[in-house]
Amino acid sequence: MKQRACRGEGANNENRKNNACTAILGRFLSNSYLPHSDTSTLSEKTVGDSNGPALKFDRAERRAGKVPFWTKFTQGFSALPGGHKDFAFNTLLLLYYSQVLGLPASMVSIVLAISLVFDAISDPMAGAFSDSYRSRLGRRHTLMLMAILPSCGAMYALFVPPENLSTAALAVWLLVSTITLRVSFSFFAVPWGAIAAELSEDYDERTEIIAYRMLIGLVGGGLFIWFIYGAFPASENYENGLFNAKNYRPFALIVSALMFVWMTFSTVATIDQIKYLPQPSGEVPKIAPKDMLFRVIEALRNTYFRVLFIATLVASAVISTGQVFDTYMNTFFWGFGPTELRWFSFAIIGMLLTILTIRPLQARFEKRDLVLAAIVSISVLQVLKVSLRFAGWLPENGDPLLLQILVLHAIFTGYFVSLTLMMFASMMADIADHQELQNGLRQEGVFSGGIAFSGKMTNGFGLILGGLLLEFVIVFPTGLQPGEVAKDVLIRMAVIDGIIMPALNLIPFLLLLKYKLDRAAVLGIQNELNARRQSAQERH
Repeated sequence: MKQRACRGEGANNENRKNNACTAILGRFLSNSYLPHSDTSTLSEKTVGDSNGPALKFDRAERRAGKVPFWTKFTQGFSALPGGHKDFAFNTLLLLYYSQVLGLPASMVSIVLAISLVFDAISDPMAGAFSDSYRSRLGRRHTLMLMAILPSCGAMYALFVPPENLSTAALAVWLLVSTITLRVSFSFFAVPWGAIAAELSEDYDERTEIIAYRMLIGLVGGGLFIWFIYGAFPASENYENGLFNAKNYRPFALIVSALMFVWMTFSTVATIDQIKYLPQPSGEVPKIAPKDMLFRVIEALRNTYFRVLFIATLVASAVISTGQVFDTYMNTFFWGFGPTELRWFSFAIIGMLLTILTIRPLQARFEKRDLVLAAIVSISVLQVLKVSLRFAGWLPENGDPLLLQILVLHAIFTGYFVSLTLMMFASMMADIADHQELQNGLRQEGVFSGGIAFSGKMTNGFGLILGGLLLEFVIVFPTGLQPGEVAKDVLIRMAVIDGIIMPALNLIPFLLLLKYKLDRAAVLGIQNELNARRQSAQERH
């Protein structure tokens, strides 16, 4: 089948401007990363070339109509365990090991940096493995089921270390628990992320599927935060229950149990969709490490994936570092305890508004433009909060009005953060179509693994950077409770959190200006793919 319309062969400049497909693909013709493999026969998607094993993919059944509501609803519950895990990591891990157990913040950061090496391997490898894995339950669900018990067990162990450990032994416990949790959870989260792109080929429905995930994740996450602070009651010796080590055992039990329930339910409830998902057909070759590496490299050769990957990396790093500081800022700078902190669960209101407004917004604006606007808004809001305190325009600590203002601030911030994350996930699905057109590789798993890796790595990086800044720049003392920290220390922390970190959002903003996969371009790509598949079917 000739590709003149899409590759721009023999087309003049004016025609290229008016052809969405050519506008996207023509820019690759002069670049060394353009694959030259024949992808004209894609009724069964062929993956692989001389550098890796060949695979064919096909669906047992073609879906008639849209994805059922029950499927969208139940697969959304898989957002909850990751949310619970991230809350534990980003909100409490550094505080618990540094301020409660007495491990130096820099040592916590070093341990987390080591664990990130394993995360750097596990996420893309989980993606590559799940792309070619074959079992009675398909290529995704078996891996998700196998990941449940080790993930939940590691979460519990992370916050329940044996008593009276030495500093070195405590650091080792943190390292082993963190590595086990990160690696095992990769084999749940990465296949789950890939399924979003596979459930539907519709441009708008993909965003709707992501919206259901976010809706369940936000409502469930908000309720979780509201009730979980109840695990940290005040006592005679601890006015702020977050500093009482005994409170972390019931916390760990609750979190690990909830993760088990949500992971099991979402996986089992979506097994009936396996027949609609692409599965390996024919002989499945053994997957060597070099083959997995080839698939990861092939994914990174896609310009749009690189842009989205790096933008997600930086944006998530800023957000995750901010989450680390939020715990310290809310506790030490703003003077809130668990009773007040639970009110920040109302940030889900802003996130829910994202769900309600995403359809009209996407109908009017492109995905990239929505992300750019959201990044600017997040930065402005963060700078504004700290600046108003320095200007003396916010109520003093202890005034109920201060809590109300900051909760309202969290609602607006939550709206724009969730908008960013939703668009990133939806854009990843569009890139998978572009990748298939370019070289025949259907790599939702690798893409999902890459994006998951960028998010998880930067969550870890946020903890690392937060710990290093706290110890060496802010010089935050360990073992102190609210009201015992010097004012100059708090000011340094506020400047970094509210001014310096938001300025880093300029990096993903500039990167995303290079992302060109708009609605018209994606439609052109999908039309070309459908034409190729139809042509292949006619030849057979």
